[in-house]
Amino acid sequence: MMHDNDIQTALVIERIKRLFFNNSEKAMEAGMSALREYCYHPDVQLLAQLSLKGALDHPGYQPNGTDQVSSEQKYLKPIFTLIFLFVGLVGLIGNLLTVIVIFKTKSLHSHTNYFLANLATSDFFLIVIGVSFDLVNIWNDEQPLELFGYCSLTSTLISLFTFASILTIVLLTAERFQAICYPFSHRAIFDEKQVKIFILVIWIVALVPSIYIGFMFKRVAQDFCGFNRPMSYVGKCDLTTSPDSFFRYPFETVMAITFVLPLFFIIYCYFRILVTLNEMSNSTHVHAPVGSARSDSGNFQFPHVSNNSNNQSFPLTVHTKNVQPPRSQQAQKMVIKMLVTVTAVFFVCYLPYHAQRLIVKYNRDCSESVYCKLLYPITGILQYISASLNPIFYNLMSVRFRNGFKKLIKDIWSHRARRYSTLAKV
Repeated sequence: MMHDNDIQTALVIERIKRLFFNNSEKAMEAGMSALREYCYHPDVQLLAQLSLKGALDHPGYQPNGTDQVSSEQKYLKPIFTLIFLFVGLVGLIGNLLTVIVIFKTKSLHSHTNYFLANLATSDFFLIVIGVSFDLVNIWNDEQPLELFGYCSLTSTLISLFTFASILTIVLLTAERFQAICYPFSHRAIFDEKQVKIFILVIWIVALVPSIYIGFMFKRVAQDFCGFNRPMSYVGKCDLTTSPDSFFRYPFETVMAITFVLPLFFIIYCYFRILVTLNEMSNSTHVHAPVGSARSDSGNFQFPHVSNNSNNQSFPLTVHTKNVQPPRSQQAQKMVIKMLVTVTAVFFVCYLPYHAQRLIVKYNRDCSESVYCKLLYPITGILQYISASLNPIFYNLMSVRFRNGFKKLIKDIWSHRARRYSTLAKV
């Protein structure tokens, strides 16, 4: 006895045979691959959806993309697991210490460092949620946990922390741009209260698209046309797609808003900042009096001044360019160098992620390729590497951060030593 799904499938196949194959059996002989070039047609899209539902009735069916590469090459599971755990542990410790150091060290209480603390916070939670999700993905063969709303919730949180990091970097750049290129209006825009408001706005703005994206992320399986169809008990966590969807280009839109536009804005700001700092360095002069000076002290010996005002002798003053810029400019350049490094690493590490999403979307055979399957865990690792490297950059490039980290670790170690000493006495 034929089910309703089988009857509807047979009717759709007959219509397709009449439309594209002159009522011949070519469609049946060539298989579904012959129909892929006609996926723009509603009947072919309907057949793809019905075929996927019909295939689920067969025991042992595996939707496209669920046979993860780790099930074919099981030695990759422990390797990826160790990498994820190592990178995640380094990132968790580093970002947690960054937040503590900034708020416990008064010399680090600045607008820039408040944004860096917010960046460390978003990176910390991104690692917590993202690494956990990826480890489940690896060991469960891309099958999500049997928890209500698991795919939507994890996607919302990962998107939230990712967008918060991007917006924080954008505002960091804008703050430095305002401070260096327009210093007189900087204080009015970026005072301490305003910075805290900006940080709150960052999370609110990041939450809105995150909820929308999370709502679209469900347990899905892919039909032969390449569309992700929502499923109830099989499939992987991914973005649902359909030809009649209002939001037809989600990956391209997200890439444009969260990657391309911020990148161009940041490049423009840093270009203006570097030009301004260079102009400031070139315009720095000193006014040095010329006289006989001792080479060991550098103190000028002024000529004798007689009592006769007509015969007074004044030193000759020469205007010369200062070889070394003032310390304030050197400090500004060091901060800019650190922020440029953090930003560059962020975008370099996130570029493969966006490229991977586009490759999977536009290459329908990608799910059958071993190398293509490796892209997902590799791009995930790069995201967490970006979040883990920031505290290392702060230590390498900022003396204040380095001293703050050393003091915090010393205090922690001293506290533990005193605690063990007290326990030993007891």
